Order: sequence, then structure tokens, then C-alpha cells
Amino acid sequence: MNMRMALPFVLAAFVCACGVLPSDIVEHTYPTLADARRDNLFDKGWLPDILPPSTVGIRTENNLDVNTSFGESSFAPEEAPLLMAKLKWGAAPMRFVDWDETVKEYADDGYAAWSYRDDDTMWAFFCDFSIARCEYSMRWDRAQAIAD
Repeated sequence: MNMRMALPFVLAAFVCACGVLPSDIVEHTYPTLADARRDNLFDKGWLPDILPPSTVGIRTENNLDVNTSFGESSFAPEEAPLLMAKLKWGAAPMRFVDWDETVKEYADDGYAAWSYRDDDTMWAFFCDFSIARCEYSMRWDRAQAIAD
């Protein structure tokens, strides 16, 4: 390949490396659960509608290219059992780089691992119920969606 033919590839690589191309990561913050519902957060599938009524400080970061989502929220401590009843104990099997290390780091910080599955989507919730706070990771499972 001559240099003239290679130039578009070189420029594209440079632009990507410099972060000039637009990102397909969408971030939202919702002060309350009602705000998240008004924006149809749960209908969009980026978070399951299982959060306790008192949930506040919902933050989501959704990567549209790879169908992943990360975020956090807090709630009234007395409502922790409402969330626990909807989750399954244990870390979700996620296909993220260094996932086992991530789970260990959360455990070291006092967060217990929980999971939630809905059709072809898996969520891992890391919760410290003593401070009524959870962080989550989500990955859409394309293989499961195709199998269904």
C-alpha cells in the first residue's frame, strides 16, 4: 500500500487517539427515582426498575457501542431489604477485563456482590447496605439474546 492510500488510515488512527471523534457514552444523573422514571430510564433498559422508593443520586454511564452501563445510587437504609429481595446473592459472571479483581476490590471496600438477570441482560450490584449505597455494572448478553 502506498502512502497516499495509507494516509486516511493514519489520520483516522490519529483522530481516534486524540479523542476527537464523538463518544457513544451517555451519562445521566437523576436526583430522585421519580426523575429517573420521568426520563424513562428503566424503559430504556439501562437499569432494572428494582430500586427502593427512596432511591436518590442515580448516576448512569451507558456505552452505546458495547451495550454496557455503569452507575450508582443511594437509598434510605431501612429500605435495603426491598432491594435485597430482588437481587441474587453473589457476583454476576461478567465478561469484563479483570472482572475477578474488580469483584475483589469491591469486597475489600466493604461492598457485597449481588446480581440481577432480566432476559438477556445481566447486572452486577455492589452494595454496602450499612451506608445504603450501591454501584452497578451491566452488560447486554448478545449470545443469550440470539439464543432466545
